[in-house]
Amino acid sequence: MPGTHALGGYVTAQKVVVALTIADVELANGVLATVSVPNKATILDVILQVTDMDSSTGLDIDVGDASGPSTADDNRFIAAFAGGQGTTGIIRASDSAGLLEGTYTYRNLAGTDDAQVEQEIEATVQTVATSGVAGTLELTVIYFVQQ
Repeated sequence: MPGTHALGGYVTAQKVVVALTIADVELANGVLATVSVPNKATILDVILQVTDMDSSTGLDIDVGDASGPSTADDNRFIAAFAGGQGTTGIIRASDSAGLLEGTYTYRNLAGTDDAQVEQEIEATVQTVATSGVAGTLELTVIYFVQQ
């Protein structure tokens, strides 16, 4: 059961675990994982954990908005994470350049392309792997929707 937030509403964590192939990490701008959150969700944190997916030093991963809305930012939460370069790695948006204001709220702007039921947060390949290796990616999004 989700927890509650001081502002009202429920705190929820969604996690996806994806087995990736060499082709996945060698595709520029390729989508590696997607988490859908309800519109008006306030993102509290995003956690990205990866295994070694590049035996060299090329692979960088972004986590941000799925393309579509005019306000989309493909590295809103995590930019150019190099944790899968020859080693495993983990990063939290709250510990990186992301979430500078502490949280980010998706807004439903009626009459625009942002008026959606859900918003998608994606992990994408920013820079392709130099020597790709199959591996695993875990993407966790922690959020609440105010009641």
